[in-house]
Amino acid sequence: MSKPKAVKFVESQKSLRLYESIREAFVDVLSKLTDRQLETATSNLIIMAFHDGMNGQVMHFEPKEDNFAVMQLYIPKNMPSDVLRWVVAHELGHVLQGRNWEESDGMSLEDDATEFAKKIGYPKTEAVSEWLAAKPS
Repeated sequence: MSKPKAVKFVESQKSLRLYESIREAFVDVLSKLTDRQLETATSNLIIMAFHDGMNGQVMHFEPKEDNFAVMQLYIPKNMPSDVLRWVVAHELGHVLQGRNWEESDGMSLEDDATEFAKKIGYPKTEAVSEWLAAKPS
């Protein structure tokens, strides 16, 4: 639960440099993780944040020797702060699962990620659910 470690990680993510609200959301959420969770989640994580109107983006990364995760986020400009923080917390729950979805998982990985977000203080409230359901696909 180290805010300086969270800030250092967020500052290392090149795709977040233009998005102050997303950086703030990541620092808030990452600061709620235990030191062990923070280390596990960020040790080989690359965040790709996309904003409204972006059709594509190229980022160059240092070579990695170990497996790593890429978190891709499309953040509409009108996404409320509570929804943004829930999305970040939920996706970090997936990072901490340490594996990709398989058909036999059904919804269990989604449910686990949602439960993780709730456990660290970001429940999927009715307002979050309504906003996610109403956004155009």
